Amino acid sequence: MPPGRRTKTSPNSALAVSALHGLRSVQTAVNIGQTIGEALADLRARTIDHPVVYVYVLDDDDRLVGQLPTRALLFAAPETPVREAMRKELTTISMETSLDDALAIFAKSRLLALPVVDGDGRLVGAIDVEQYARESLERAERERVRQVFQTLGLAVDHPETLTAGESFRMRMPWLCCNIGGGILCAIVARLFTDLLERVVLLAFFLPLVLTLGESVAMQSLALTVGSDPDRRTWASALKALRSELGAATLLALCSGVVVALVSLMWGGGAAGALTMLSAVGLSMIFAAVAGGAIPMILHAFRLDPSVAAGPIALVLADTATTAIYFSLGLAIFGAATGEAPLPAP
Repeated sequence: MPPGRRTKTSPNSALAVSALHGLRSVQTAVNIGQTIGEALADLRARTIDHPVVYVYVLDDDDRLVGQLPTRALLFAAPETPVREAMRKELTTISMETSLDDALAIFAKSRLLALPVVDGDGRLVGAIDVEQYARESLERAERERVRQVFQTLGLAVDHPETLTAGESFRMRMPWLCCNIGGGILCAIVARLFTDLLERVVLLAFFLPLVLTLGESVAMQSLALTVGSDPDRRTWASALKALRSELGAATLLALCSGVVVALVSLMWGGGAAGALTMLSAVGLSMIFAAVAGGAIPMILHAFRLDPSVAAGPIALVLADTATTAIYFSLGLAIFGAATGEAPLPAP
């Protein structure tokens, strides 16, 4: 067995280093029985088609026993034995080491490459910094896509293996959550039937106001879920929530002004513009706070926020937006004495 430090295999990992795409072969290995001059001549005679990072030392059975520093290879006397110039301390990983563990070791070791050995200590390849960066980026992208789907209520690792029944059982509960939210919105709207009959403009702008609330809720939710909840303290969570509140206020003000101006040009008058400005502003601020706070609350109760937060945030955003919209419309149009009911466009 080589004297290098070996890593433990993670029992919970399904993918090992052997599954790494394009595990690079080592073309810069020399024999422990050579001299520096013989090793250098041997390397010069080879066709090496990848960057030279480290020169590894093997015994007669191809077991990894050390590393030859580039300084020794270039400046040591040609007759110096490789066994005297090499370094025996190595950080190695085995073929059975999980990808998670291998990438973590690579990140902590700050080396440009890590040798990979089999169960007998024989050198079978290496992971270099280029492969580490590519694999890390691919895993980060897969995680981002997974979080997007989970935020929508789709916790799927291998969608191609799902049957129609399994897909139905996985997706229907979250659709029921959305249906329930829609029913709540319909109940709220039913309470304001008289207002809708008198002020038709409110009915036309309701989908727009709901869309803005849903959008800002999902944006806040995505930003919160995308952070690492295990490293977040309540102090940092509240700080992030205050920052999100400030951003939501600016977004609400800008969006509210635009919708109010459109309402004014539509013929809604001052009461209609004021309703749109205040309703859009308050509903977007509420939705942003809800989208940012729900994942924190779920995490505090040890629930997975990436799966449950999306449907819950949408239900709260839709219901609250509908209630805020019609309540403000009733208050503002009720207070606007002397104005005739708005005609339908």
